[in-house]
Amino acid sequence: MLGKYKIRILTIWLGRVFWGVFMYRWERGWYLLFGRGYEIFRVILTPLYNLAYAYSNIEIHYKADVKGGIMILHPSVGVVVSGLSVVGKNLTLTGGNVIGAKPGTKRGEIIVGDNCSMGANAVIIGPVRLGNKINIGASACVVKDCLTDGVSLMGVPAKVYANEM
Repeated sequence: MLGKYKIRILTIWLGRVFWGVFMYRWERGWYLLFGRGYEIFRVILTPLYNLAYAYSNIEIHYKADVKGGIMILHPSVGVVVSGLSVVGKNLTLTGGNVIGAKPGTKRGEIIVGDNCSMGANAVIIGPVRLGNKINIGASACVVKDCLTDGVSLMGVPAKVYANEM
């Protein structure tokens, strides 16, 4: 990946996506290690966290359960993931994405399956459950469950369209 110019590692370390995902993994690790104690200690570090979030434009709440393989393509548009969500592996976010919740939603009621992707400015508003390999179209707003694997969701509110491959 670095090629013959090892200095390219700076491009990765200074990138917005690196810092956004790093901050999530950093906070998630401390939260899993110390639980409620971290929530209290976090108050002291909030100014530093806010600077990192402002730079990266990515805010993935440390209580969100995001599996490995998250890919964020255009972080300058912003990405927000609620702490109430459970996200499967290999999620692709294009930019301007929000995974959020209505009032009264409980932890774990927003479930996104494995190998899903969200188009530009796509939104998921929970409580909602999504299956695996679901593509959410640009500017779509998902508010209802879709447990069918391998389909596309498009529109406001999002409706199911079968993938033609």
